[in-house]
Amino acid sequence: MTSCRSSLQMRSTARSPALSTTPASFSHFFDLIGPRTTTLLSTQGCVTVCDVVSAFCIVLEGNRSHSVCLWSFSQFYCYLKHTDSKKPPKINNRKGITSGYSLKTCKDRKRQTCLSAVYNDVDFWGDDYTSLYVADYEDCQMACTKDPGCQFFSFTNQHFETPQHRNRCWLKHTRVFPSPPKLLRLNWLTSGFSHRICTGSSTEGNNCPYKLQTDTNFPGYDFEQVPSPSPEYCQFLCTIHPRCTFYSYTRMVCYLKNAKDGWSHASKEGVTSGYPTRFCKSSDECVRTSYENIDFRGADTYSIAATSSQSCQEACTSDPDCHFYTYVYRGECFLKQVITVPVPSKVVIKKGVVSGFHLRDC
Repeated sequence: MTSCRSSLQMRSTARSPALSTTPASFSHFFDLIGPRTTTLLSTQGCVTVCDVVSAFCIVLEGNRSHSVCLWSFSQFYCYLKHTDSKKPPKINNRKGITSGYSLKTCKDRKRQTCLSAVYNDVDFWGDDYTSLYVADYEDCQMACTKDPGCQFFSFTNQHFETPQHRNRCWLKHTRVFPSPPKLLRLNWLTSGFSHRICTGSSTEGNNCPYKLQTDTNFPGYDFEQVPSPSPEYCQFLCTIHPRCTFYSYTRMVCYLKNAKDGWSHASKEGVTSGYPTRFCKSSDECVRTSYENIDFRGADTYSIAATSSQSCQEACTSDPDCHFYTYVYRGECFLKQVITVPVPSKVVIKKGVVSGFHLRDC
């Protein structure tokens, strides 16, 4: 176990081609959904996310290299970094930037994901799926903690500019279920998901039909577009996202949608639409289905020899770092992983707003 580097390096950041924000710089180990930057509020949040990422994907076994997560924090952005040497190859002095190391390598230190601090005059802009009126930010944080779908919140206090929206608590959620970053139709291969991650995301309830409305479009109200191998998988993504009220699917893209009032529908060939099934038992679409002639492109961690798509799927399920796979009929199995972190999509300075995270991990 290496020694603990607990000190922060103020006003400095490490840069090199290996630490760039291009996808190639991380693809050997893992891919983060979206940019290589993560929106956060503090150096504490930055190092916590760095630790979480390290816990899931940096310390790799077998023939994969051991490494650590490095980070730099500046203007609400956390830049997660990686080098095989575990050290930044170059350090530049820059005003307003704080850098450091993951604490995952510290002796006798358990991973901590509790972010109990709240941030005054800071708005976690967007990502809200519901709101309610409460007395203060403590009640708002408690509401977020008790709602399993809530990851973070924003509360408008008596200093907020619009009186009618004061004392309003906004519960927020970003998608964290790992999905392939890109899909392609190619012959002589099969793709699918780890049964482990799908089982952990199943919903409970009564058996009920999974109605899909073919050649029907629900236009507008999109809040996220996700590559999806089937309309059934699109329905699964909508069901596990508390913000999703309906969806449309076409050409291997799932359009997650949200509307609080009414919405329209229109006939459109090749589009399948529907609603979440949160009060039904899981359709097991994620678990049971393999997708012939669809490549889950990118996000490779490593490849192994395999005799069939089933043996490839079993290898993925048995590997805690594997989220999905692609099996090529020449006998090669590509195990894949993406890392998603539940953090705000955007952070802005806003007077009269208090923001923070749930306390379920505290």
